[in-house]
Amino acid sequence: MAPILAYWDVRGIVTPIRLLLAYADVRYEYKEYEFQGNRAEWFEVDKIELGETLDFPNLPYYIDGRVQLTQSKTILAYLGRKHNLNAANEAEELRISLIIEQVSDLRLFISRVANPPVSATNRQEIHEKLRKEYLDSIPSRLGLIAKFLGSHNWMAGDHLTYADFLVYDVLDFHRLLFNPKHFNGFPTLVAYMERIEGLKGVNKFLDTMDKMPTHGPGVAFFGNSKDFKPKDD
Repeated sequence: MAPILAYWDVRGIVTPIRLLLAYADVRYEYKEYEFQGNRAEWFEVDKIELGETLDFPNLPYYIDGRVQLTQSKTILAYLGRKHNLNAANEAEELRISLIIEQVSDLRLFISRVANPPVSATNRQEIHEKLRKEYLDSIPSRLGLIAKFLGSHNWMAGDHLTYADFLVYDVLDFHRLLFNPKHFNGFPTLVAYMERIEGLKGVNKFLDTMDKMPTHGPGVAFFGNSKDFKPKDD
């Protein structure tokens, strides 16, 4: 029986897992839940039923026989070990752990920019303030990642690991939600992303991903649909 990967019908946080599966040529069933439509299918039916087998029922989830996981980074790490895309030694393990935490922080910052507190009466004002602050910080944030990459081809060192799929996804969000020009000063990061995009299986998947909205419609600012265009800043 093929593994099952499930998530909302948006790009969200599942893409690194799907990139790895595409590269590893894994045949799996992808189950999409409607973010805007019938959310009850997840919240009132499947989440309750899967609560009998999943320790922490949530999306995404990955089921492969007795292996039944949630938490996107846990799923990614498991698949990395299974498909020999993990660390070869302790030094690489530390680099993987470090870069994953770093880009996860960036994803959190972007989420805060995209979706200020619903209870705030001045959400637009908060968004613009956070966006300006984050835009000002992008060169230094990208610069740190470029320095970490150094002369290596991959984040762990000389071979591809599961961490690279997460790093690529977060960097790509910066291209999509802000402006690709922010990468002009970092040719090593541009080349790094091109290496990911040129991997077997990945290119074909990326063609399908371009048709997906980045976030669900509940996100207040940018990324609500596949037609989103970043501001010229």
